[in-house]
Formats: sequence, structure tokens, C-alpha cells
Amino acid sequence: MKFYKFLLVILLLLGEFMVFVSFNKKPKAFDVLAELQEEVANHPLDITGKVPTWLTGTLVRNGPINVTVNGQSNVHWFDGLAMLHAFSFQEGKVRYTNKFLRSDAYRTVFEQGSLDYSGFASDPCRSLFKKLLTFFISPSHPSIQNANVNVAKLAEEYIALTEIPLPVKFDPQTLDTLGVLNYQDQLPKEKCWESAHPHYDGEQKCTFNYLIKFGLTSYYTLYGLMDGSFQRTILAEIPVDEPAYMHSFAVTEKYIILTEFPLVVKPLDLIVKGQAFIKNFTWQPQRGTRFIVLNRQNGDIIGKYVTKPFFAFHHANAFEKDDRLHLDMVTYEDASIITGKSLHVNSDTAPSGNYQSRLERFSLSLKTGEIASEILFPQSNEFPRINEKLDGKPYHYVYLTGFNDKSEDKKELLNGEGLYKLNTVTKEWLKWSENGCSAGEPVFVAAPDAKEEDEGVVLAVVLDHVLRDSFLLILDGKSFKELGRARAPHAIPAGFHGQYFQ
Repeated sequence: MKFYKFLLVILLLLGEFMVFVSFNKKPKAFDVLAELQEEVANHPLDITGKVPTWLTGTLVRNGPINVTVNGQSNVHWFDGLAMLHAFSFQEGKVRYTNKFLRSDAYRTVFEQGSLDYSGFASDPCRSLFKKLLTFFISPSHPSIQNANVNVAKLAEEYIALTEIPLPVKFDPQTLDTLGVLNYQDQLPKEKCWESAHPHYDGEQKCTFNYLIKFGLTSYYTLYGLMDGSFQRTILAEIPVDEPAYMHSFAVTEKYIILTEFPLVVKPLDLIVKGQAFIKNFTWQPQRGTRFIVLNRQNGDIIGKYVTKPFFAFHHANAFEKDDRLHLDMVTYEDASIITGKSLHVNSDTAPSGNYQSRLERFSLSLKTGEIASEILFPQSNEFPRINEKLDGKPYHYVYLTGFNDKSEDKKELLNGEGLYKLNTVTKEWLKWSENGCSAGEPVFVAAPDAKEEDEGVVLAVVLDHVLRDSFLLILDGKSFKELGRARAPHAIPAGFHGQYFQ
């Protein structure tokens, strides 16, 4: 009997040791681009910790979902089907809804059983005649685009955005697709490119954005849209022979700044080369990167200033100080992050290329044209977010998602290393991370009647590689310590951007 008791104790101790080892070694990465077809509505989430009761709005996130049809799947992450995810807060509780955007691409996949739809990095095989026809002749009914990049509130409508007009309206409660947002103006609504990162000025009650009109002479067209209106007002039109790929732009209190990277396209190539959109762009570092600075009130060009070649998706913020413009953005040495195969769905190995990113500040003298640059944060990161009330103004804090830029495994490359809070003035930073977890974009939500810039919470969707599901993480904006988490009913694949709507 003593022997059996001794053996039982040994087995229990061994079991505890095995559990300790299994949870303290690095878990194998769960595919951050895994498929998700389940849709749920108003699902109550289990809470660990506490959710601030002053959170009474909804966080809506957008992102692409990889789909497989007859053994074939999307080629590129950016071309997955748009899916919206809503986390609604009330009295310290959280409910979750997710739904595919009912786009033309969605119907092609689920009604026709085909992946034959155009995208950012994939394009169906079509004849040159059909390409010319679809480029120059507008359809009788606007397409419902696969708007999988961002969400916003525009002219009292909730919209999903991608880089192809038109925005797609949705119901913020049910996430039902409501059709396209039809602007009531003469600006192009087809055959152009538009940023999915508009800037909203709460004092002017105006949304600023820009689009690229392709043609024999192409144009960067900047516009404003007042609250309650569907008529865009042109601020400036800048002619350009070879337009650049610019995912976002910057504003300050007096200026709008386009950061024109040397990743450019000959418009005719979009038609005749028979390639997907981004494959027509070429990296031309000899051009350098050009800052085009415009007066925000009248659209006059203040100047065009050239610096070293680099690439970026996202501007963190910009502001004016001491006769200089300061622009903060997440930069890469070149465009291989987008022109290479790092974001291809079916490749497990990360291809060669420089995927290291930095939060970098460019300080531009409007008097002399001199440009100085400074690394604010050297750890690879993406998805910078700030307190939106300080968009275009001097600020201290930026929240970032960290990434592993040195892994040879694509899944590890895309996995988040954690979340960071950076003081851009002192360079001090705080980090949240958890073994086996990958965090997405951190969204800052200011507390009611907040007196300080970082008084509020940070919301982020986290993929748990151990439990193979996801949770909504709630961090204190000041201490960056966890307040609570709400566990989702399934794994939420890596997404792009989200907004908190009150």
C-alpha cells in the first residue's frame, strides 16, 4: 500500500511538472490567417477581471478572412473576404457579433463557388478587351466592394473602407450590409484609388481624405466632407505622371501632407499588363521619398521636399512645432513587405526581404527644406494608434503592436510580439505580452472627462495560440496593466483596423 501511495505522489508531481513545461515552452504558432466562417450575433462573453462601466460604446474591427473553394484559397492576405467584428459594452459586460460583409466578392465565393474576383494582389484571368471595357465604362450599378481595411462614421453613416471606392454602409448593431455610400458630387466613384484612412476634425466637423484619379495625366485629389453632407469639396488636385502607392497620409492644424514613396505605377500598366493591382507598381529608390505639403484651408501647395527612399503603411501622427513639421510613421527601408510574398497566404516560409520596421520621426523645415530623421522606437512594430483628439497636434503617447521581424516562419513573422505604449518625448516605453499570444491593433479610448492624454483604456483583440481562440484585452491607458479580458467564442484571424463608436 505504501508503494502505491509513493507511486501516486510521483505521478502527481510528474504530471504537474509536465503541465509546467508544456505551458512555459513557446507554443507552436496557430495560423494567424486561419479561416473563419462561423457568424454569431449578440453573443455574451465570459469576463476575467473587470470591464470599466463607463465603456458603453462598440468597438468595430475589420479585416480579411481567408477562404478556400475547391481546394484553392486566396493568394494574398489583403484579398481575404471582409469580416466585421463588434464588441459592445454595457454595464461592465461585453457582447460579440461578427459577420461577413455581403460584397460582390462574398457572393462570388459563397453563391458561385468561385474565387474569381479582383483584389489587391490577385486578379482573375480576363482578356485585354474586357479589362479595357471594365476600366473605361462604368457599370450601371456600383459594385459592393470587398471593403476589408477599416471602418468609420461618415455623414451619419457607418461605413467599411478599402482602397477602392465606394465605401460600404453597415448597421453598427447587427453588422448587416446596407449597400454602397453614394456621394452626391462629380468626383470619380469608379476607376480610382482612395485612402482607407480618412482624418476627422471634430472642431471643423469635416472629414479629410484623398483619392488618385488614373489617366493619361493622373491626379492626387484632396477633398473635405462636412458632417451631414454627401458632397465632397475639392481642396487640391495635383497632376502626377506615375502615381505612388500611399496607404495613409498626415494632417496638422494648418497643413495636409502626402508622403509620396518611390513605389509607383504607370497607369497604362494597370490595364495592359494583365496583373493584379499592386503587382504593377515598381520600387524606384532613386526618386527618394517626397513630402507634398499643402495649406489645409485653400489647398495651395506650400512645397515639395525630398528625403531618403523608404516605405510606410501608417502615419502615427504629425504636428507643427518650432517652425517645423514633425511626421511620425512606421517605416521600412524598402517596399518588400508589400511587393514580396511575406503576406501570401499559402507560404509557410517567410521569403527573403527586409521586414524590419521602426517608428521614425521626420522633421521638416518649411523655411529651408532641410529634413532630419530620428528613430523614436527601434523594435519592429505596426498599427500605431494615438488619442485621436490629438490628431495633427503635439502629443506624447503612441500605442503599437510589436512584431517578430527575424523569424523564417511566416506565421511567426506575422505574430504579434506584444503591445507597446511609447512616450515619444522621453522614449520610455511599457509593454504588455503573454506567452503564446499575438495581439492586434491597439485602440485607445479616452475616459469621460479625461484630463490627461493617456487617461482611458486600450482595447486589442488577441489570438491565443494555446487555447486556439481569441479574447478582447482591456489595458489601463496609463499603467498599461491589464484590467480585464473578454473571451470570444472562436479564434479571430489577424485583422487590420477598428474604431470605437460611442
